[in-house]
Amino acid sequence: MKMQRKWKYVLTGTLAAVVLAVNAWAANVVANTDVNVRSAPDNNASIVCSLRKHATAEKLGTSGNWIHVNYKGKTGYVYKKYVTDQDTEQPEGLTTVYVTANALNVRTAPDATSAKLGTLAKNTAVQGKYISKDWFEIEYKGHTGYISTKYITATKPAEAVKTTTVYTTANLWVRTKPDKTTGEKLGVLKKGTAVESYGKTNGWHEIRYNGKTAYISGKYVTTTKPATVKTTTVYTTANLRVRAAATTKSERLGVLPKGTAVTTYGKANGWYEIRYNGKKAYICAKYTTTTKPKPVQTTTVYTTADLWIRAEASMNGKKLGVLKKDTAVETYGKANGWYEIRYNGAKAYIGAKYTTTTKPQAGLLGSALLGADGTVETEELPDEVG
Repeated sequence: MKMQRKWKYVLTGTLAAVVLAVNAWAANVVANTDVNVRSAPDNNASIVCSLRKHATAEKLGTSGNWIHVNYKGKTGYVYKKYVTDQDTEQPEGLTTVYVTANALNVRTAPDATSAKLGTLAKNTAVQGKYISKDWFEIEYKGHTGYISTKYITATKPAEAVKTTTVYTTANLWVRTKPDKTTGEKLGVLKKGTAVESYGKTNGWHEIRYNGKTAYISGKYVTTTKPATVKTTTVYTTANLRVRAAATTKSERLGVLPKGTAVTTYGKANGWYEIRYNGKKAYICAKYTTTTKPKPVQTTTVYTTADLWIRAEASMNGKKLGVLKKDTAVETYGKANGWYEIRYNGAKAYIGAKYTTTTKPQAGLLGSALLGADGTVETEELPDEVG
């Protein structure tokens, strides 16, 4: 910020002494870390004293990569790398400070009750002068303003670390070192995981994993965000085979019963890609629908006589078997005096005239569907498709 006005102060007595003391405190260099002050500009020179991190010292001059300083009456040299030079491109007589509060009020007078001119954001660099141990005078939008010294520092904030978002292209090991052989495995990042990279060296990205520095191979990441996978729910219209590949000649992995809801991950050449037992698999789209089947409402009835099971709802329908008297049977609807039932897994019919919804007394119930020859018939799935 270039100062457009002249700074004028009338200081007397104690206030002048305070300003001089503050200006001495607000010296020319600030230690970025704990650093030794040496008697000569040489790493082998004796140590005069030490500067703690954030301590300030008066700058007396420079010697190559060394700065000659005065710290609490002791003079010596500090290596330039470990301090911030506050004199760099700074107008004579002004001090650069940095805001430490999230929003620091700028006031019209050095008084917390005075009117506000505005606010300064955290880490804002501002130039001005200390007028007391509590107030720092600056120029703010063409006006003289004052900020509290409680919320400023002479130490320049560290620059924010720049990161890059990368995405894993496979299930990827996280390691303690950027080396496949010596780096201990800390865990796995799933394929498609977004992760912040703090830099790349020798083909490895530095990341943070469980709060610690770790590494992943750059071979298996990309900066391109994966496209969002769109899924569709379909319902099987038959007992449908699940296959390892999108062809009827591939390995059968299992069967999805009719009416099963299944999530699909795309359709190609008449086949849906699905997940089966955690792995990629396929079903024939021909035997699916996007319409959710309506829940089937059944009614339990009991036969009042030994009753023929027929293939059609007609006395002329082929006889498939016999239900013993008092057998409990689930019906799937009634039409024209006939109940629709399931027999050996297929649709069949019985005459409603010879049934009742009243449960017979205990001990009289039939327990199985009987075939025409009187043998017990077990229910099986109908033919599979796909």
